[in-house]
Order: sequence, then C-alpha cells, then structure tokens
Amino acid sequence: MTNEAVTLEEKDETVTAELSEYELTHGKPIPNYNHAAIQGELLFALKSQYRQEYSVLPEFTVKFGDKKYTPDISIYEKRSVDYQAVIKDFSEAPLTVIEIMSPSQTMETFDEKFDAYFAAGVKSCWFVQSYFETIFVLLPNHNVSVFHANTLTDPTNGISLDLAQVFGTNP
Repeated sequence: MTNEAVTLEEKDETVTAELSEYELTHGKPIPNYNHAAIQGELLFALKSQYRQEYSVLPEFTVKFGDKKYTPDISIYEKRSVDYQAVIKDFSEAPLTVIEIMSPSQTMETFDEKFDAYFAAGVKSCWFVQSYFETIFVLLPNHNVSVFHANTLTDPTNGISLDLAQVFGTNP
C-alpha cells in the first residue's frame, strides 16, 4: 500500500497526515462503518425496486475531462454487461450520483464534485447526511429537495424510496 504525506498548516503548526492508497485513488476518505451501512441499504433498496429499469453501481469511477470521480453510487439507464470487455476511462455521465458524507468531510468537499457532475450531464445528485438520516436531492438548476423520515422522490428519474426503511427506522 502506498501512502502520500499531506501537510496542512494551521496556526503556525504543521500537521502531516498520511493518505492511504484508497484516498489517493478515490479522492475521498476510507468509508467508515456508518458510511458502508447506509451505502449497503441504499444499494439494496435501489436494486430491489429498480433492477429492471436501472443499473445501480457502487464505487464506479467515471472520467469527466481530465479528472476522475468515484461517487458512492451511480445510477444509469439499464445496460448490459460484457464481462470480457475492459473499459478504461469510462466517461458516460450517470443519470444520478449518490454521495454519502463521512464525518471527516465538509460540504465544501462536495461543491466541486457536484459542479463537475452537473457539467457532465448528471440529472440529479443525492447528498446523504446519515447522522441526521437526511438525503438532499440536488438538481442542476440549484433546486434542492430535503427528505427526512418520509419518501424520497427524485423528479429526474422517478425513483422513490421509503427513508424509514433505508435508515433502518422502520423494522
């Protein structure tokens, strides 16, 4: 595993943190348990309800211009898979991307990503704040819908999810 040192200067103090290979490759922190749990719940809910209509892909890297992005979940129109084909630098924008905020991230972490996603043709971005059991659905025109303990409905793709089931508050 390769690590890269990152130096941050704060109040005349220098703090050096090692970035893991995952962080260098994916441009985000290593997911923690809560992050993985909510990602799994979202994947299960989406695949259970929308497997025939959409391809739902976890941690799929896509290249927009000269920069690569790895959303936590990408949703594409249903597509076939050729397991013998190796596709490098996939650049087709998903319909929807889902980003799950980790405790070490700030909203600013996502500003550049959302701008790049929308510029590439993504129709909606879901921003998951698991601590508050809330999902924000962002659209390219800067409209934001907030969903908490109710049914999320994405106007761009018709996907509806019961957040009580996603966040485990409804047995």
